[in-house]
Amino acid sequence: MRTLSARILLGFTALTVTFGVITATVLFMMSQVEDQVTLIGKGYVPLALASKDLARRQDDLLNYLEERLLDESNVQVARLALRNSRANRDRALQTLRRILDGVESLVEDTNHFVQTRPTIQGLEASVAAVDPFYAEVLSATPIGKPETWNETQQTTFEGLQRLRIEERKLLQRANSLSQQLDRNVSRTTDILQQNEHTLRLRTIYLGLAAVLLGLFITIWTVITLRPLARLRDAARRIAAGDYASRIPEKGPVEVADLAREFNSMGRAVEEREREKVRSERLAAVGKMAAMITHEVRNPLSSIGLNTELLEEELGDVPNAEEARGLCRSIHREVDRLTAITEEYLAFARLPKPKLASEPINAMVTALAAFVREDLAARQVVLTTELSPEELVGLIDAGQIRQCLINLVRNAADAVAVKGKGWVVLRTRRDGERVVIEVEDSGVGIASDVLPRLFDPFFSTKDGGNGLGLALTQQIVRDHGGDVEVASTVGRGTTFTVRVPASA
Repeated sequence: MRTLSARILLGFTALTVTFGVITATVLFMMSQVEDQVTLIGKGYVPLALASKDLARRQDDLLNYLEERLLDESNVQVARLALRNSRANRDRALQTLRRILDGVESLVEDTNHFVQTRPTIQGLEASVAAVDPFYAEVLSATPIGKPETWNETQQTTFEGLQRLRIEERKLLQRANSLSQQLDRNVSRTTDILQQNEHTLRLRTIYLGLAAVLLGLFITIWTVITLRPLARLRDAARRIAAGDYASRIPEKGPVEVADLAREFNSMGRAVEEREREKVRSERLAAVGKMAAMITHEVRNPLSSIGLNTELLEEELGDVPNAEEARGLCRSIHREVDRLTAITEEYLAFARLPKPKLASEPINAMVTALAAFVREDLAARQVVLTTELSPEELVGLIDAGQIRQCLINLVRNAADAVAVKGKGWVVLRTRRDGERVVIEVEDSGVGIASDVLPRLFDPFFSTKDGGNGLGLALTQQIVRDHGGDVEVASTVGRGTTFTVRVPASA
């Protein structure tokens, strides 16, 4: 997950899934609890009550059969009471069956009644099985005292006894069913309480987990978005004038890309400000050069002329060799100052380039031939590596030649510091531009010096005025090109000049 959006999406997805799991778990357990409440409220409880009523009705019927039937003096009343007692028992059994059928339609899991239904069916079968005994007992004549029984009365009594036995069995089954349903109610109630306790605990635990996850995602999001605060602080520093401010290019993909773009913007702003300062310096140099030239040139000419006249006057004077030497020294210094003022004047009066299509290889070859002997005298070998294709640049040949001579002489100075070495003039094409490289095997330039190399009045050479490279850069930029420098201390330096190619 490298992107910021993916991290945030992952966090909120995890939070959503967590709440979804919590909701599903709670709903599932609540559904279980609801089923158990329905099972108890509409199942086991009504069935238990109905089974108790059946057992009571069955017990009443059995008591009547055992205690009252033979003692009834009015046969019609006895038979009517027996029929009523039996009908009450049968209605209780039917009610029990009807409740079971209704509950099974409400509860999805009918396995809860896997024992109840066969028991009720057995009761119904037993009730149907004793119907012949009731028909016999109800149709028989009163049997009276046992000592007066005849054979028919004895048979009736035996049938009554069998009926009593069967009804006792029915009572046992009814009591067993009632006890079974009571146990089911108790067991289901325990399960319901356990599920309610489990539901409460799981809700608490899952709620705490969701809260902790939410806090974790919040902290994670804050940490993920922290680079944006660094961007804000860096933007404020740049707005306050700290154009060298940079931020680490790390973090999520979007933040890293934004940091890179921000640093690129910072470098562009820094370079723009540096160019602004350089332009202001160049403008100041131009004004100062014009003033120096105007104020110093004429006095220097007078000094030089007077020095020559003085030297001529001392020509016939004996023992004046020292004085003549001093005059020559003054004359040399005047010439040097004149050269400097001419250089300032050339800088101040730098004209706009007159662009024309010029063959680059021919210009570089002629320049190399012009300076090769001078460099060879300093033990510097000058070679050329020209592009095989004919390169034509849209340039002012005189100005570009002046730039290249300046770069070649600087390269020769760097090589001469090491004692000997080489300088290469190289040409090639780069898209819509012509590239001229000046590479040397000199001492190189320190990395902390490179950013200031093209600043006016900055020089690494003793006696340098710091205008050569500034003038070179200005000329190249006036052509719509650019100049770059790459250097390794102890191995050499490469200056790359790019100018527009002629269409």
